[in-house]
Amino acid sequence: MVQVRSIFGVLPFVVAASAAALQSRQGAAKQVVQLASLENIAVRPNGQILATNMNSPNLYAVDPTAGTSSTAVVVTGATGLSGVREVTPDVFAVIGGKSIYKVDFTGDTPVSTLVKEITEARNLNGLSSFDDDTVLVADAGGGKVYRFSISTGEYSVVLEDATMAPSGAIPFGIDGVLHVDGVVWYTNIFKNSFHKVAVDETGKATGAYETIWTNLMGDDLCVGPNGLIYVATNGPNTVVEVDPAAGQPSVIAQVRGATACAFGRTESDANVIYVSGAQGIFSATV
Repeated sequence: MVQVRSIFGVLPFVVAASAAALQSRQGAAKQVVQLASLENIAVRPNGQILATNMNSPNLYAVDPTAGTSSTAVVVTGATGLSGVREVTPDVFAVIGGKSIYKVDFTGDTPVSTLVKEITEARNLNGLSSFDDDTVLVADAGGGKVYRFSISTGEYSVVLEDATMAPSGAIPFGIDGVLHVDGVVWYTNIFKNSFHKVAVDETGKATGAYETIWTNLMGDDLCVGPNGLIYVATNGPNTVVEVDPAAGQPSVIAQVRGATACAFGRTESDANVIYVSGAQGIFSATV
């Protein structure tokens, strides 16, 4: 048994494949800042890291150079935050409950605005940018993906498959979602699985839903400047690197309760992966 520090707290959970069973090339990551139970992260153009917690409406800002944190903005109307992704330069979409908020950093002071609530959603969690106006939103409780317009609030289901369906005592299925070059990659956290599907310009599937693995827990994910996919594994306490062509994961960092990842955006940290987890934000050079 492994004590999994998940989005639900600390849960006993059997992890089908341990990190020790995977190819590994790196050890523990370096702690950037200590913050409890982070759920997701994104990086601003100026290099600051944004971080969310599912039990707080605060969108945190972390300076990775100074190792300090502060509250960038309080997302009014939300009781907790999960997915966060940049839509246009320094403008971010943030999930708060069943609602999508826009947080705009382009002015002198960051501004948070409610865009719209997806009333029929069960448990929104994963978030990916899709184009300069829309995001893909994973409904972990409903086992589907919405395409959502930040400018209008219009949304519709574009992806739904058995591989996204929730399972277990806590009904939670598709977790992380990532759109890269016409392919949507996603995890199903409690099925210990990782998948992909090709999509068109509307976000709808153009081919079969493919399974990459079914023996390793996956939470949120990110893409590196090298074109490789990185998956935070949560319970196994690692981050794995995946070559899209091969699909075989290899451990690149150890982070307790790793929940999400994002790459640096300045010249000095472009090859640095930042990872959120149970005890804060950590970094590793890729």
